[in-house]
Amino acid sequence: MLAAVTSGFVMGGTLIIAVGAQNSFLIEQSMKRQWTSLFVLLFILSDAISISLGAMGFGLLLQEYPMLVTITKWAGVAFLLWIAFNKIKSSMANDALVLQMAKKQLSFKKALLIALAVTWLNPHFYLDTLLLMGNLASQWQENKWWFVGGAIGASIVWFIGLSTLTARFAHHMQRPNFWRWFNRLNAAVLGMVSLQLASL
Repeated sequence: MLAAVTSGFVMGGTLIIAVGAQNSFLIEQSMKRQWTSLFVLLFILSDAISISLGAMGFGLLLQEYPMLVTITKWAGVAFLLWIAFNKIKSSMANDALVLQMAKKQLSFKKALLIALAVTWLNPHFYLDTLLLMGNLASQWQENKWWFVGGAIGASIVWFIGLSTLTARFAHHMQRPNFWRWFNRLNAAVLGMVSLQLASL
């Protein structure tokens, strides 16, 4: 039991950290202190649902219907490139405008749609949680739900820790140059993720 929980926690943590688009979005929302708790909960629940479905064997759908992954992949690539383009555009504004855009509050609907998109339009999310974690969980047989619990625990620790740490230091980040380079780094991360998706 303990071995299954530990394995799930380590593997889950390793994969969650690698989902760059989710992390970038959460860091930005945490710095703005805008609905952060809601998005932390959304990301944790998304991981829990997908990993649990994988443990129940739903990952086989990805293998039987590869067209689902293809459609999701190109929708995700287009969406992430659009966000990256807007980040680059924001980084090129003058100092006053950079700060103004950095502090601009997204509407709840738009922020929610972006949060859902960086999760459920990202094929890496499915491949990592639904397929890979699901397959790993099935190897533990009667202890597979302990493995799933460990993986979900890693998600809880990571997303709560990331948002809390970011919010704690947010007051040090209210400079135009910080936001200018943060937007450029964010765009680079999103661009790399989109290239990875396109190469799948």
